[in-house]
Amino acid sequence: MSSKYLLALDVGGGSGRCLVLDLDSGSATTAKRTWTHPQAPDTAGLGYDLDLDDIWMKLGEAAREAVDASGARPRDVLGLAVTSMRNTTVVLDSSDDVLFATPNNDARALGEAFEWAASDGKSVYDSGGHWPTPLFTGSRLLWLRAHAPGLLERARTVMCLSDWAAFRLGGGRFCERSQAAETLLFDLAGGDWAFDLIESLGFEKDLFPAAVDAGTVVGTLSAESAAHLGLAQGIPLAAGGADTQSSLLGSRVVEPGEICIVAGTTMPVQMVTDGPVFDGEGRLWSGRHVIPGRYVLESNGLTTGTVLEWFAEMLFEEYEDPTGVLFAQAAYSEPGGAGTLSTFGACTFDARKLAVPVGNLSMSHMVTPSGGGKQHLSRSLLEGIAFSVRANVEQLTNQTGSEPTALTVSEGMSRSALWTQIVSDVTGIPVRVPLAKEASALGAAICAGVGAGVFNDLAGGAGRVAAVSREHLPGADSEKYQRLYEGWNRACEMRAPSDDHVSVLMTMSLMEKAAPQAAADRGFRPGMLVTASMDGGALRRLRAMGDVHYAGWRETGRISMGGDDLIEALRDYDVLITEMDIVDFEAIRGLPGLHAIGVCRVNPVNVDVESATAYGIPVFNTPGRNADAVADLTLAFMIMLARKMPASALYLRKPGGAEGDLVRMGQAYSEFQGGELWRKNVGILGLGSVGREVARRVRSCGAHVLFCDPAVEAGEGKLHNAEKATLEQLLSQSDFVTLHAPANESTKAMMAEGQFAVMKEGAFFINTARASLVDYGALAAALESGRLAGAALDVFEVEPPASDDRLVRMSNVIATPHLGGNTFETAAHQGAIVVEQLKALLEGRSPAHLLNPGVMGTFSWEGQRIEPSAQEQERLAAKEKPTMTS
Repeated sequence: MSSKYLLALDVGGGSGRCLVLDLDSGSATTAKRTWTHPQAPDTAGLGYDLDLDDIWMKLGEAAREAVDASGARPRDVLGLAVTSMRNTTVVLDSSDDVLFATPNNDARALGEAFEWAASDGKSVYDSGGHWPTPLFTGSRLLWLRAHAPGLLERARTVMCLSDWAAFRLGGGRFCERSQAAETLLFDLAGGDWAFDLIESLGFEKDLFPAAVDAGTVVGTLSAESAAHLGLAQGIPLAAGGADTQSSLLGSRVVEPGEICIVAGTTMPVQMVTDGPVFDGEGRLWSGRHVIPGRYVLESNGLTTGTVLEWFAEMLFEEYEDPTGVLFAQAAYSEPGGAGTLSTFGACTFDARKLAVPVGNLSMSHMVTPSGGGKQHLSRSLLEGIAFSVRANVEQLTNQTGSEPTALTVSEGMSRSALWTQIVSDVTGIPVRVPLAKEASALGAAICAGVGAGVFNDLAGGAGRVAAVSREHLPGADSEKYQRLYEGWNRACEMRAPSDDHVSVLMTMSLMEKAAPQAAADRGFRPGMLVTASMDGGALRRLRAMGDVHYAGWRETGRISMGGDDLIEALRDYDVLITEMDIVDFEAIRGLPGLHAIGVCRVNPVNVDVESATAYGIPVFNTPGRNADAVADLTLAFMIMLARKMPASALYLRKPGGAEGDLVRMGQAYSEFQGGELWRKNVGILGLGSVGREVARRVRSCGAHVLFCDPAVEAGEGKLHNAEKATLEQLLSQSDFVTLHAPANESTKAMMAEGQFAVMKEGAFFINTARASLVDYGALAAALESGRLAGAALDVFEVEPPASDDRLVRMSNVIATPHLGGNTFETAAHQGAIVVEQLKALLEGRSPAHLLNPGVMGTFSWEGQRIEPSAQEQERLAAKEKPTMTS
């Protein structure tokens, strides 16, 4: 086992990774976590904030997982570095608390950037290599000065995300040069902050920490951070670079003239240069490589990967990996996509242009066959992006006069050998694909290696650990692709005016988005009492949002019956997450600090929602928390009934059975020949969260689904591959009838003697919902008469039923003690729902499962809650108290 490792953290736009590099074998172990960025209030839908607490928590999870999976011991890790997305901004105060933090898609500074570009765009570009847009730190600081001057006055340090992460880990205040060069405030040629520009804008020079090269040691891992990552204290921390330039390093693209296409969420196309290159117009970007003394000239396909994933989810949302399916489908098409042309995810870069990207899809029913349409759409998307690669490469080569002998393609899209071959065919240039699937993270690991003294320099480190996985040469389709590219490029030029017009319309639509209301102040951490069953992952996410005390009712055996008991338990908390506790009027009235209630149930009968509403307290529930569990059991019941189980499972256990008795085997074949769900009609009474999951499962078995639900229209049923039917039609045509309706007065005994008489002879009946839905005496009679072949029951009128119960004793009845939602995973399901609901509340959004949306107009986390009138309180106090069971 190796005892020498390097660790890198890669903090991306939608996810973060930890990579552990084994220096002896060269193998890398990775772990990934995903996140989203909350929309910033009062920014017209343009602004986004970084949830640094969530990111910090998940980086720790990923690091602990990767270190454990790699086999490395904490003391075996020799060095650590962090890379992150470019164009992020983190502002700290004098106490090192975060005042302001934005991801790379934050565009709140749109107006400030327009004004700056109009007045000084050329001079800013000539100094820093970038035309002013809202995505840069310089523009965001101008926004702060205009919209939050008090916050800017409190600022002490301005950093990027990767430098902040290193600072949080134990490093000092610094700014790595490739990241600093992405701020508009850096002197590209001089290699330091453009202090003349900074002072001319009215900003303090001291806001900007010292610029350092990637690989420079900036500190050592603190004890707290070591525990968080699962590492040893004192590990050297090296400065990591911008993720794109780190990807170049991890792909061994280090020499002048070499080009790398970093095909991830976005698609930068960078050429290595030995000095700053300016195009004179500001169309391209010029920046710093992570290697000292090297620079990059950049064109960019912009949000290529994001668009590809968005389109894939529309085409293949039923698959676990829609993007992977899109690549697979494209392989079954042909060059040209059978006459389909796409510009989605394709862009020929112009850094001066600020617009919402617009895509086009051109096809004709006379050319593109209807069969295999998704294959051709998939192919055209990949080809359009490859055409975009060529257009952006040509911008670089036209500017420098340097023609590459090969292109390197790294990151997500490089996993598709089909697409990288298409790139080679379209460009007419050989393509190399790095062995490292996470080239940015590998680049950061190389920086860590330089800081730890493992490598003498960055280029040498890349030469040692960065290898090529495969190479492509232009093939037989290359000639056809030259013609297709010319046509595609001409079509793009002709469409440009129309696209510009549509982009303006899309921008107006984007800015019409409602900004969040009543968001909690930055730094506010609600106290939470969690008595519902919750898994570790959900608890970790909740602890990232607030101060959590977990006292699960299963673990403690304690359930509050409301009133003074609950008041005492909740006195110091803002939020209650409950499953079994009684939350009555007395408790709600006696808890002025209670601001939100989460109920881990579908039907929150244990909470007085009306009283909570009267006091302005949001109450959300967790519909669907046990939908998968109950649907799994329902499907299992169907298969068991169809295959004559459990009788067939018990057959071999009968006393006297001899080994190799073929007569006995023949009897089994005859007695237990069963059926399949294939081509059977499954009738679902109630197409709610459970019913929909049952429909999805049985469709995968080849069954046809009928449903009866007065609350669901026929069209909505089609979305779930289910055909709407009357109750009589469903009962008379279905081979299986399964109940998933709510329990109320209108559904009481909805299955009685008359309904069982209508059911198809030999059908099976299943109830995993509520016993009150069924006249069990009538069911027993239908089974005894032979009209029904069998039944499976998870709920009974009295629970548990007696062992000699009429139904329990029947050999063709499967009886279980109300286990439908009783799975270990239910705690994880409801925990995930609770996290998302509470996160929405903290961000000022209305939770998706809010039971009393009217309270959001007056809701505030830190203000005084509303008080109902004395007369209203008297009425609420006289109401019937909530119960634990429906």
